[in-house]
Amino acid sequence: MIIILAFWGCAVLSRSYKLGTEASVNKNWDEAVKYYEKAVIEDPENSVYRLALLRAKIAASLSHVQEARRLASQGRKEDAVAEYEKALSYDPSNRAIAEEARSLTEEEVIEEKLEKIKIELPVKLKVDKKKLQLKFINASLRSIFKALAKSARINIIFDEQFRDVPFTIDLVDMIFEQALNSLCLASKNFYRIIDERTIIVAPDQPVKRVQYELNAIKTFYLSNINAQDIQGPLRQMLQTQFQAPNIIVNKNLNSVTVRASPSIVELAGRIIHIWDKPKGEVVIDVEIMEVSRTKIRQLGLDFAQHIVGFRYSGGEEIQEEMGWLNLKDIDFSRAGNFQITLPSSILQILEQDADTKIISQPRLRGIDGEKIECLVGDKIPIPRTTFTPIAAGGIAQQPVTSFEYMDVGIDVKITPKIHFEKEITLELEIKLKSLGGVGFAGIPIITTREVKNVIRLRDGETNLLAGLLKDEERKTLRGIAGLKNIPIVGSLFSSTDQTIQQTDVILTITPHIIRTIPISEDDLKPLWANLRGVIPAGRIESPRPREELSDLESMRQRMLEERERRRKEARKNQVFLNPSNFEVPTNREFRISVNLRSEEEIANMSISISFNAQVLRLKDVIQGGIISQLGKAPPFLKYIDNSSGACTIGFSSPEMGKGLKGTGLLANLVFESKNKGESKISVTSVTANSPTGQALSFETRESRVVVR
Repeated sequence: MIIILAFWGCAVLSRSYKLGTEASVNKNWDEAVKYYEKAVIEDPENSVYRLALLRAKIAASLSHVQEARRLASQGRKEDAVAEYEKALSYDPSNRAIAEEARSLTEEEVIEEKLEKIKIELPVKLKVDKKKLQLKFINASLRSIFKALAKSARINIIFDEQFRDVPFTIDLVDMIFEQALNSLCLASKNFYRIIDERTIIVAPDQPVKRVQYELNAIKTFYLSNINAQDIQGPLRQMLQTQFQAPNIIVNKNLNSVTVRASPSIVELAGRIIHIWDKPKGEVVIDVEIMEVSRTKIRQLGLDFAQHIVGFRYSGGEEIQEEMGWLNLKDIDFSRAGNFQITLPSSILQILEQDADTKIISQPRLRGIDGEKIECLVGDKIPIPRTTFTPIAAGGIAQQPVTSFEYMDVGIDVKITPKIHFEKEITLELEIKLKSLGGVGFAGIPIITTREVKNVIRLRDGETNLLAGLLKDEERKTLRGIAGLKNIPIVGSLFSSTDQTIQQTDVILTITPHIIRTIPISEDDLKPLWANLRGVIPAGRIESPRPREELSDLESMRQRMLEERERRRKEARKNQVFLNPSNFEVPTNREFRISVNLRSEEEIANMSISISFNAQVLRLKDVIQGGIISQLGKAPPFLKYIDNSSGACTIGFSSPEMGKGLKGTGLLANLVFESKNKGESKISVTSVTANSPTGQALSFETRESRVVVR
């Protein structure tokens, strides 16, 4: 009774496991989990059952996640949430599934992240949100700013370099901040908030930006990308004509610290939010089936030595001298003087038939773009013999044997690439190595099946790689020459060795996407960067009417016409320094730009500049952009003499008959304030010639710097 009960219990367990295996083969993972759970309950100590249950639960969770994604794409959110709950019931520790389900039900999660990126200024203006009804035609620019400040009940301060010019602008139906930004943009000025009721307006110039604009410092902690990889691209993305942001990378914390204006720092945060995305993950089911058959047949007489020997002994009276015999002493009448050696033979009746079946089902999980490697097998020692000399300088005749271990088994290398079309590209390298027999001196023979391919599959699509079939047959006939070819009787004097080897390999590969790069609708929208802030596309709270946009376009057109009129009036050639007046503290670096305005082509030019060497020190001269008209690397001269407070800059055209003309930056003078005082930076002389050799005259304008 005990034996019968034991066998009956084993049969029940085997049946549950068998049903679970059949369900898993049919991809019915819910049924497979149910049967495997039953098998584990009946035999908790069986590691095979517990491993099969874990595998089935992961596959079932992935299957429900894919169904949830399909339902979510169809707009059936409730059904998708139910599928996510089933997936979590099989894999409750998977946070990625929970986050994916949460993002489906809570769309405001991304908005919360973007709100954290936004930078609030330390001081804000306290003004009403009522719309203004102001319109100015050929009015003083200073009076327009004052009228705006009076309507908002705030104080306004003007920089000493503010230019008051006649101006026309329409500010109807704008709130104060919109009107102030529009006026500053149109008049090429900017403002800085001093306190809740005071602002200062200054010309929109690099020096003034450095002097007045606030800087913010913020650290961004990265989770998915390397901080060093984005340092260069982020600096290029954020660099403007007014300042280059300071970007510091901390390797230990994998963080990026940005120092720039608040608008630039906020833009950096949004760019980092778009870049810092987790990579996608895949699960790849690989099933490898190798079936091999080896059949050996040995039949017939196998002769150990295929030779017949004859020897004459001759008895004791025969004297052999140096291996020779005297013919007169040979006696053929006695049989004892002769010996004949015949080959020994063995009757072989061996037949061997061996079948081998190898099935491997690895489940591999990896990250998008990273190589996945899996090796299952053994290491086989392969002897290698080398010859070395016994003594130094001798002949290499001493054998030295070493062993090299070679991997034998299943070697899988896969590099996945996830596409946004829910497809996966797999770069495959699969090697199947097995022992194929023994060769010379007992060295093992290793057979290899290797597949290298790149395929693109849909999520959950199975690809079959077959046709790796090998059918090899060897037949060897050995026997006595002449006799083995006699019909019927010849088989008594020969043996036949026949070897048949058949191998077939089938591979199936099924990729599953378990996590994609989280791209939201907000990530696909462009970022609008201007001088005062960052405005994501589609998030402007109060878009302007078409009439306002047309008025703004007409205002810009009038500005362009005014600028063109001024340019036509300035027909004279000029070399002027900017800014004309500047105030800076001691031990501070600042720049003075040397600007050129010319209506005629200049082939070569030399400019001498003087400054107070007791107050200032000239550190460097940086070539300007207008010189690029002459080519990639035109000759540029710079000479600095800080002892006498003099500097000479110049250029010449590398091509005959070609020069530069127009308005642009000739050079940047990088100064450092040494001591308190005042210094005039003057252009003492200008020498220039046209491509035809004609001398050109220029007007100059100096700059004044006060070091406090």
